[in-house]
Amino acid sequence: MTKYFCEGNKVYLREVQLSDIPLIVEWKNDALIQKMALDPDVKISFENQERDVKKAIECDKEFYLIIVVKETEQPIGNIRIDWMDNARECAWLRFALGEKRGQGYAKDALRSFLDFLFTEGTHRIEAEVYEFNTVSLGLLESLGFKKEDLKRKAHFDGARYVDVWVLGLLDEDWG
Repeated sequence: MTKYFCEGNKVYLREVQLSDIPLIVEWKNDALIQKMALDPDVKISFENQERDVKKAIECDKEFYLIIVVKETEQPIGNIRIDWMDNARECAWLRFALGEKRGQGYAKDALRSFLDFLFTEGTHRIEAEVYEFNTVSLGLLESLGFKKEDLKRKAHFDGARYVDVWVLGLLDEDWG
């Protein structure tokens, strides 16, 4: 199994595997992840996550990585990149943690992964964050992402429309 970006960190990243599907289903059915990252009508099942993981494994247009705590070998979340161009220079970032939130693991994992991407020639990484997800917004800004746009009332959270922040990080701003 290939491990990525682990030098000096509390976590390492590895490629997603079919055996991760039950954990992914558990994470995506977590009420906080549902609220912070998914549409309210999204139904998460083993079957739809199996299709998603198989597609990711076979596709060269994305990275789907599992965040693992080094000390315990416990998988705790994921990071995904979808390439927005064929040259693999512009990427769209998604990430989520299960119950190990608030302990610095996401920042550790993202810092290492972003460093890897920029070393490999990535020019731009983009992310979108719902306005009420202040923790993810603060995390991305602490890594150097800049607010670039506000998509007004672009997400329906089940009760109301909320704004979505678009953030970007350029290779020239990294490091």
